[in-house]
Amino acid sequence: MAPDIAYLERAFDATKYGEISAEPWLEVSVPTMTDSSLADEGHVMSICAHYAPRHLRGAQWADKKDALYKSVLRVLEPHMPGLNALIINREILTPEDLERGWGMSGGHIFHGEPAIDQSWIARPLLGWSQYSTPVTGLYLASAGTHPGGGLTGLPGLLAAQAVERAKR
Repeated sequence: MAPDIAYLERAFDATKYGEISAEPWLEVSVPTMTDSSLADEGHVMSICAHYAPRHLRGAQWADKKDALYKSVLRVLEPHMPGLNALIINREILTPEDLERGWGMSGGHIFHGEPAIDQSWIARPLLGWSQYSTPVTGLYLASAGTHPGGGLTGLPGLLAAQAVERAKR
């Protein structure tokens, strides 16, 4: 959810200054739409609020999780009126949680910002694209590769295909 480039820039600007965006860029998925086994009843919603800073200016993430949650709801409510009343549970993972608990450096789900200097042949580094590396027999398969698939598992499949091609 981001209506235009100016919106994205404002969302990112907050991060540059160690703040939580009042209107973050959101990627929203409702996996129970295609797999009802994920919830006994109702739905599960997964939301990625982009551009949350790893380090907050003058605050700690433990004290600001609710502020992040509220900013996400401010963006969602106009599109889903009454959403807040339907939420029965939530888990908020901050960049700090992702770094400390899951080992994602900088708390970034893509293993680095997918900016122009981190795309195509330069992802994750020049000479390390298409899943291969300068180390013979070493291949990469993660959201930090190109072409990637985010958190879908697609990079693993594509890396396996690259290994098979290399065997020929």
